[in-house]
Amino acid sequence: MKEKELLRKLGEETLYSAKGHFKACDLRRQLITYTIWICAVLNVVGIIGIHPVADKWFSAVGLFGTIALLIWNEGEGKNYRAKHKEAAEKYLALHKEIRSCYFLSDCDKTQVEELSKTVIQFDQSEKPEIPSYARKWAKRAIESKDPETDNWFLKEIEQ
Repeated sequence: MKEKELLRKLGEETLYSAKGHFKACDLRRQLITYTIWICAVLNVVGIIGIHPVADKWFSAVGLFGTIALLIWNEGEGKNYRAKHKEAAEKYLALHKEIRSCYFLSDCDKTQVEELSKTVIQFDQSEKPEIPSYARKWAKRAIESKDPETDNWFLKEIEQ
């Protein structure tokens, strides 16, 4: 029975981590998209012209936003989404292994310990930090029983 409880905990951890990294990708994509559109609209308003001073301000803010976005996406930001997606995929693969071990009756104690060690090693490895908003977004998606997420580790507790 202890093995099943450990597998349930590991399943929960890996799902929250995978979902958090996926939501970090989504959040970054949305921030970039919204920033591009806002800057584009400000520049169009500046080109169309409402008032000479306001037009210059709109264009300047739009240009500044575009330049800030380009700088933000250089360096570490360049591979931000790729790193989060890679970590999410690894956590999801681990989660699926754990889930199959949980439901298979021939999964023994050594396999469970091996899965636990793998999760611990990956937790301690180099990967991007999940932003707090992405973490909350992931938690809300998992706990709302969203059909995109299989909450198998919660079903045993509810029964």
